[in-house]
Formats: sequence, structure tokens, C-alpha cells
Amino acid sequence: MIKIELLSEKNFSLKSLDFYNRKQDVNKVYRKINGEYELVECKYTEDWDLNKKRSVAKLISGDEHITYIALENDKVVGFIGLLKRLRGPYMILDMLHVSSECRGQGIGRKLFEAGKAEARKAGAEALYISACSSEETIAFYRAMGTDLASNPIKEIAEEEPFDLQMICPVKD
Repeated sequence: MIKIELLSEKNFSLKSLDFYNRKQDVNKVYRKINGEYELVECKYTEDWDLNKKRSVAKLISGDEHITYIALENDKVVGFIGLLKRLRGPYMILDMLHVSSECRGQGIGRKLFEAGKAEARKAGAEALYISACSSEETIAFYRAMGTDLASNPIKEIAEEEPFDLQMICPVKD
């Protein structure tokens, strides 16, 4: 059974992602063509080596993040990292990942709901997401109720120019 918990020293260490499977085979991505987003073929594989896993573990367990983890038999199979500091009306969803063998089981949805609840608690109006432009990632965020940001945060959009800037209202 999957448990969603707030990351703490009791359930997470810098080695907790060592066996985490980040692999994602991407076939199509969204690109802006003539002012509209269109799906185009772009094949690549996203994966993390041990150094990247440890770097992410350090980041999401640091002081700037509020992180929820999905645990299966005390093994991390997913996580959502939110930046504590609000940007205007937004709480920034910095990372959301589910281990490749666990995708399609509703774990991402549960983590996303925990993120929305955290944003509400912090007084944010919406989650702000700089989303990887892969077809599957955008389909997930759309299913969660996100839409393209009408007024993207310039620095974030410039940092990841191929990402889609999205928002999701968090009010009930």
C-alpha cells in the first residue's frame, strides 16, 4: 500500500532516492509553432544517475522546500517538492515525479492533491508549474486541472524555454 507523507528525517535521507527509477522515454513534445502549441516528434530518454539522485534528494530535503513523498514498503516511489516562498499568488511546484514502475496507479494524483492542500494552507491562489513539455507530462497536468499560464513568471520561463508554464487554482 502506498502512503503519502510529509518528508522528514525519520522517513528520508540523502540516500533515499538511490534506487529510485526516474526513467521516462519521451516520443513527442509540445512546441510553440506560429503562436500555438503543437505535438512534434522528439525522442529521448530522461534518466538520473546516482549523482543526480543525491543532488535532488539534498534539494527536496532542504530548507527551501516542502516535500511530500510516496512510500511503498518504506521505499520512495514518488515525491512532490514545493517552494516554501510564494511568488505573488503562486506556490511553485518545483518537482513532481513518480517512479516509472509505479506510474498509472494514482500516486501522482495523490501527490498533486497534497501539493494543492499545502498551497491552500500557505494562502496561495494557485500552483505554478514549469512543466516538461512531453506529451505524457502535459496530459497528466491537464487531467489535474491545470491550464497554460496567461502571465508566466518571466525568470522561470526563461530558465526552461521548452517547458510549458501552467497554473492550477487551489481554492475549493
